[in-house]
Amino acid sequence: MPSTMDIFIVASAYGVDFVQKNGHAALIPLAAGANANGIEIRRELFLQPDDAIALELAALKPLLAAHGLQAVYSAPESLFLPDGNLNLPDLIARLAEAETLGAATLKLQMHHYPGGVDVQLLQQALADSPVTLLLENGQQDTGSRIAEFAGFFSVCKAYAPAIPVAMTFDMGNWSWAGENAIEAAAVLAPHVRYIHCKGVRGEGMRRFAVAPDEGSADWLACLSKLPGHVPRAIEYPLPAGEEAQAAHVERLRSACKPTSAAIAAIAAVAGVNACQ
Repeated sequence: MPSTMDIFIVASAYGVDFVQKNGHAALIPLAAGANANGIEIRRELFLQPDDAIALELAALKPLLAAHGLQAVYSAPESLFLPDGNLNLPDLIARLAEAETLGAATLKLQMHHYPGGVDVQLLQQALADSPVTLLLENGQQDTGSRIAEFAGFFSVCKAYAPAIPVAMTFDMGNWSWAGENAIEAAAVLAPHVRYIHCKGVRGEGMRRFAVAPDEGSADWLACLSKLPGHVPRAIEYPLPAGEEAQAAHVERLRSACKPTSAAIAAIAAVAGVNACQ
């Protein structure tokens, strides 16, 4: 398997009904068979109560290792509460679950971002975990705009010691905010550690994910501005069949090799886990 680019498959790419019927364990051999490097485990697709989810995450860890796969753990909660305060109970609980899974990263949303953050409290909450927090641009009214992410990382940059938080860049979700994905990539590239790759069709509430080249955005131009060495993830419905799925993985792995500008941008950032 080529090692130049790590490609993940988001669990929902196999279909919500399939995952909820068969469990995440059923996806692991499929992802391995498609020559992916990892899988994104989605907490919202578990139907069990919290204690049962923890047990299933623990069971997934050796299965992932047996298939040579990495894991990203994704949860639907936001880092912020509706009142703008840090959502510490969910953050601490999800970090623990990510560690149980053996995931190096936890992906949360940034909804309700109030325009600032208690960086000391955030640093304390993350200090005892080996898991890096990734914040994703989402599909809601807040925590989905370029200026919000730029402001958040600017606040974090001013704090020492470095905070282990970075960005999941979802190239399709910018359309919900009415933002330009290519502009977002140019501004936020130094903070990006994980890329959700998908196109978007439709308007308003009737948008849906498609393969990147089937959407309206120029996904290759977007990728050209993002760091070329960070993992990319398939987050659109995959076709049936191992061969077809492997073709999608390989296309994403080989697409848009990093430019010298992107390499220089990321090289200027100190430390892959530091908030910049």
